[in-house]
Amino acid sequence: MNNQWAANKKLNKSLLALAVSTASLGATAQANDSVDVDTPERIMVTGSRIKRINIEAPSPTVVISAEDIKLTGAQNVNDILTGMPQFSDGFDSASGNYSFGNSGLNILDLRNMGEERTLVLVNGKRPPSVSTDYQGLFADVGTIPASLIERVEVMTGGASAIYGSDAIAGVVNFILQKDFEGTKANAHVSGTQDGGHSTRSLSVTHGLNFNDDNGNFTVAFDYLSESALTQNDREKAYNYQRSVTNPNRGEGQPDKIWVKNVSPIPWGVPATIFSVYNNADGGYDWYDFDEASQDVALRARYKDMYDGWLVDAAQGYEGTRWGNIEDPFERINLFSSITHQFDSFDMAFDVTLARTESNNVIDPPFARAWMQVADVKAAFDTPASITDNFQDEDWIGFHHTFYEVGGRKHKNVREFFSSSLTFSGVYNDDWFWDVNFSSGKSMNDLENNTSLRVDRLTSQMQVAGECVEAGNCPTFSPFERQSQALTDYVIDSFIATTDSVNHAFSANLSGDVYELPAGTMQMSTGMDIRYEGIHFDPSELWSSGNLSSKKLPLDVSRNIKEAYVELLVPVLSDIPFAELVEVEAAYRVADYSTNESRFESTKLALNWSFNEEVRLRSIFSQAVRAPQLYELYAGESIGYITINDPCDEANINGGPADGRRKANCALYGIPAGWNSNIKTTRGQVRNSGNAQLKQEKANTLTVGLVYTPTELLEGLTLSVDYFDIKLKDKISEFGGQDVMQNCVDLAPNSINNMFCDLVTRKDNGDVDYVRPLSLNFDEGRVRGTDIELYYTWDALSFTFAASRLYEDSTTTQDLAEGTSETDNDAGELGRPKWASNLVTKYSLDDLTLSWTFKFKTSGRYNEDASLDFRDSDTPAHSRVHNIRADYQVSDTASVYIGVNNLTDNNGGDHWTTSRGGYNGWSILGRTGYMGVNLNF
Repeated sequence: MNNQWAANKKLNKSLLALAVSTASLGATAQANDSVDVDTPERIMVTGSRIKRINIEAPSPTVVISAEDIKLTGAQNVNDILTGMPQFSDGFDSASGNYSFGNSGLNILDLRNMGEERTLVLVNGKRPPSVSTDYQGLFADVGTIPASLIERVEVMTGGASAIYGSDAIAGVVNFILQKDFEGTKANAHVSGTQDGGHSTRSLSVTHGLNFNDDNGNFTVAFDYLSESALTQNDREKAYNYQRSVTNPNRGEGQPDKIWVKNVSPIPWGVPATIFSVYNNADGGYDWYDFDEASQDVALRARYKDMYDGWLVDAAQGYEGTRWGNIEDPFERINLFSSITHQFDSFDMAFDVTLARTESNNVIDPPFARAWMQVADVKAAFDTPASITDNFQDEDWIGFHHTFYEVGGRKHKNVREFFSSSLTFSGVYNDDWFWDVNFSSGKSMNDLENNTSLRVDRLTSQMQVAGECVEAGNCPTFSPFERQSQALTDYVIDSFIATTDSVNHAFSANLSGDVYELPAGTMQMSTGMDIRYEGIHFDPSELWSSGNLSSKKLPLDVSRNIKEAYVELLVPVLSDIPFAELVEVEAAYRVADYSTNESRFESTKLALNWSFNEEVRLRSIFSQAVRAPQLYELYAGESIGYITINDPCDEANINGGPADGRRKANCALYGIPAGWNSNIKTTRGQVRNSGNAQLKQEKANTLTVGLVYTPTELLEGLTLSVDYFDIKLKDKISEFGGQDVMQNCVDLAPNSINNMFCDLVTRKDNGDVDYVRPLSLNFDEGRVRGTDIELYYTWDALSFTFAASRLYEDSTTTQDLAEGTSETDNDAGELGRPKWASNLVTKYSLDDLTLSWTFKFKTSGRYNEDASLDFRDSDTPAHSRVHNIRADYQVSDTASVYIGVNNLTDNNGGDHWTTSRGGYNGWSILGRTGYMGVNLNF
């Protein structure tokens, strides 16, 4: 600890010295009255802090221009980027529907390595973050003013030495327009051919110069509204088709078959229903109960059902009545900026305000219970149709749906604020400095009005709670619809709030160091000081344990101090096969108040121009990701999942071959032939953070060639880049199942280990609860090749981008066996081996026509399953055609019209993609849009 204190003290001194020297240089720069107007403009590219004259950097960077964004017809920035080959599914309107607190979020995921390993920047700086439902902190690209985006630069590979933590898979840098002058407006509407998920948007931007064009003021307003796409909107929705257990499986038959036109039997049913266990068939038959006549009628036999809960639609209920495929979304963004060029420095200040609202909905709240008829008769006024048709020892399963209150709806309202103040200047024409102060806050309210109180309606459907002592409990019966008094008592509401705060200070210095024979040596150096904090209040009700789940508050923050240095050295120039050879190196050190170790990251790069046409570029980087605050300190949350108890009679002979599992279960006092209490019900898990987590580390390599012919095929640019990202010390969760198995499998004749400490059993061996645990345990690797081609010939232009994936693997350790296993999912559905975009544009006077073709290879739903496990597990390849026409009506007005997914490539054509969650296999269908642009 003393050594660590000393190291931190040295780091603090170095940061302070760097800040003082930078401030001193800034004061000197302000005293410099003259600036050489003939000095070439310096450019800062993504992946470097050096302001260079040569814009050809070693980083493989894809640039998406404002014109490229326009051609997509999308109004949400997230939708634009996730359509690129480098991106996989992050958080959007489809994924949010299956994670209640995440509807309305727009978070990017590069290379399928996880949102937490993709760094998002705005004008080269970290924007303030928003929170997910698990209190993760991420940049929400939906808060970026889309109308002011000049370009987006996407860099592959580690960049922690330049930008700090999280830049493992790469960096996405949004560059906004500066000094906008004039007024522009856009109005846009879109809709789907089959209905649902219509879009309306309006944006207005106004900018003016003042003080002899030395100052600029810009304000931008952006409104976007997207309606929901519900399960009812699509007859091919997931609830109508599934892969189910084959009732005729056997020799030569698949275990799973694809069935269509099916319906779930118990969930969301707008009627009173119950089930009765059929001993002959080994499952529950379902019955309707008519409250008026008190009669029962058989709805579906267990032997005629799929997996015990799906039936042919004619026997079931309206399976798609509840649920969204795409959540509704409404956003208002307001952005304003003011810039001014003074004699010796520049000033820029901007403010962003954003408000988003979204919600998701699933089936209504319900109560379930399994009781013998004798117990039913004792607890309720039981109709004769029950007592006459069923025996006292028969088991009845109740699934009582409170459909009168509507679906379980979660509404998310987020408010976002950020501000940034930057001073920058030039000293002696070749040294550039900037100082930035930024601050931001996001506030999220998660509202739920349909939560069932488990403390007021027990697992045996008895009314309980404070009304018992008061003597005024409303009555409940599974054989009748409930009174308003009962519903008001057992259905409750809450609002959970999450506030996240970010403050940052940065200072950067870049310039020419020394003139070498091959060119000018350049460097950059700087420091970052950041604060991030999160306050999560789940509400008194949610934290009480009186709902089906439980969440505890979280209130935590940390300080981060970082310093870096970057060097660019020209090695050779103007000799055969070496028009210019440059080497770049960078080093960054970071100190996190929540961790005892310093984080270090490095970069070594080569930029070799053989001649004017051919250039080699390569970067080797050691990148890091610091654990997020929720990963370290998340408060306890309680939920229920399916866990197979390894000590149950069905599992006790598993595990290592030496039979240690059986012996270790005996140490718990569990006898042979024991049936676990969680065999037929879900087990309780209690999740929380792990303060002992350390940083993830990654070695990343990119190697590429760029070809730009100057004579033959002039106007062509071709680049091919190989990337290899190796992640170690990956933060992975040992779930409830993993914890229980490692407890009794880890060592012979011993249950004295960390995993057994996480399992709580009662005296009789029953499982009380399990605590999952996150550890720096696994490894990951992503390898592939990116190909880009640009060609312009008069009025015709082509842009082609493709990505070939070789490996997307995770390596896990089997602690009990002492072995490791690598699972490569490249080529599996959602991780295509090939993904590509082709954009063709042709301009003729005032008319511009464009065609975009997007392609992704399909794959099996689960590569690890045997080929004959399912009768069908692979959808068709994704082929999406988009067309668009723009017409310049006048100097100030243009109109456009477009059709996306012209050939109706539909995810509903196969059960694997009918949920709508796979990028490239949308269930939206064919979409049309139109709009008008005004410029004054």
